[in-house]
Amino acid sequence: MTENCNPNFPPVPQRVESARLIMRPSMRADADLLMKWWNDPEVTSPGGNVDAMQYDERDMEDWFSRYVDQRHCATHFVICLRDEAETPIGEFYIASDDRPGCVGFAILIGARDQWGNGYATEAVEAYAAALFASGHCESMRMDISVSNNRAVGLCIAVGSEVEHGWANGLFQTMILTEDAFRLKRRPAANAAAESAQD
Repeated sequence: MTENCNPNFPPVPQRVESARLIMRPSMRADADLLMKWWNDPEVTSPGGNVDAMQYDERDMEDWFSRYVDQRHCATHFVICLRDEAETPIGEFYIASDDRPGCVGFAILIGARDQWGNGYATEAVEAYAAALFASGHCESMRMDISVSNNRAVGLCIAVGSEVEHGWANGLFQTMILTEDAFRLKRRPAANAAAESAQD
């Protein structure tokens, strides 16, 4: 199911599932875990948060008031494992973009013990597939530091390309178009089909 968050924003999926993950709207019950992740420099520094900001309960109350409460659709999601407890391991954020048919996105795997399992790539692929299947969006963009090797690798893995660099070359915008995403997935799908025929 997709929802339109505002008139200039493509409808976005509200719950996405993949083989190992569930992406569902953030809830107030997630506040302590989000605060823990956002206050961990090992988690946030690669994404460019180097000002050592520390969130407290008042910050979280303000954040939920602005980005979650009273919204008829979500743009911030918690990534959970598909286990019995639906264990949260990260977050996924969709932002409006000034270009029609496009959204910006950001992702963070906050549970450090889950790093290296390919969950970020799986989450982006699952959300992109659902978003593009809706027919309302043609591309996704992510702004990242060029030194964030994990994020750059993730973007390349799902089929993104560098759209442009900025901030004296310290940051770049990666774009994932629907065509590039489908082209990237086609070899895997063809290999699976051939394997099934053998």
